[in-house]
Amino acid sequence: MSKLLNRTMKRFMGYAGLVLIISIPVYYYVINMLWHHELDEHKIELTAAAGREDRYLIILFVTLLTVLFFLLLMIGFILLNRRISKRLWQPFYNSLAQIKGFNLDQQQTVSFEETDIEEFSELNSSLNKLIAGNIAVYNQQKEFADNASHELQTPLAIIQSKLDLLLQTKLLTDEQYDLIEDANKALARVTRINKNLLLLTKIENSQFMDKETIDLSELLENSLILFSIFSENKNLVFDKDIATGVTIEGNKILVEILLNNLITNAIRYTPNDNTIQITLNHKALFIANPGTLSLQQEQLFKRFGNTSAETPGTGLGLSLVKQICSRYNWRTDYTFSDMRHIFSVTF
Repeated sequence: MSKLLNRTMKRFMGYAGLVLIISIPVYYYVINMLWHHELDEHKIELTAAAGREDRYLIILFVTLLTVLFFLLLMIGFILLNRRISKRLWQPFYNSLAQIKGFNLDQQQTVSFEETDIEEFSELNSSLNKLIAGNIAVYNQQKEFADNASHELQTPLAIIQSKLDLLLQTKLLTDEQYDLIEDANKALARVTRINKNLLLLTKIENSQFMDKETIDLSELLENSLILFSIFSENKNLVFDKDIATGVTIEGNKILVEILLNNLITNAIRYTPNDNTIQITLNHKALFIANPGTLSLQQEQLFKRFGNTSAETPGTGLGLSLVKQICSRYNWRTDYTFSDMRHIFSVTF
């Protein structure tokens, strides 16, 4: 990609070069006519050799002078054009820098510099309206998710208690028992979604600001022990390569959530009787599990993103991972290589 000013300059240089090429024979023709007019007026006759020599000298001097003045003109124009253009386009570059530094999650104030150029003033005004509208919509969505999650907590708890009471009833038929179990599973999924939405809202509202030095090696080992029951149900084996003494700075609750979500995700997407590879060093964490098809990468870290139709989850686990990594400027990536899903977090 080339800058706008460079494109304009290239076209001008091409046009100026074309004018230069055309001007040389024109200059020669005009000067030659004047020269012959003077010779005829003063009745001066030149030999053929002298005339040829004069013609060559005229062409040479005309060419040199034209090129000289052309170079002086172009150098002056380029310097002047760059100086003027830089000053004229400075408001645009200032606005561009403000937009690049804007982060909707942080919602920092964007202040565009005032300019007396009408086009850039209109651009800044339109950008202000656009950003203000996006912030308002974003805040409404966050407020709705926060309020809805809080309001749902009590009804969900009531429904859960009522279902538990129904399960304790002795006169239930097998069909009724199965219906209640299905309702319990659906309710459990809704409860997980609600808790994750609340957690996302708390993270976005900076409610986990406490930081401490965390022994990530020990924390990862404890998480794997915790999830060993679920892995054993699918006959899965953890192939661990965990360096000792790996420490990071962060909130312990958030780091635990990050590890638990990645491990849960690996267990969910791994077929029975397989191995999950877990590697931790001082620079990054890698969790790799077997698979047949790549997950939908454009949906991976989005809220309620459906990455696979075969084993759907709540759609919020990886969104939480992404949000936590963004909080601490860590990089999270996903690749599919050698029939393996590989999630990585680089510290």
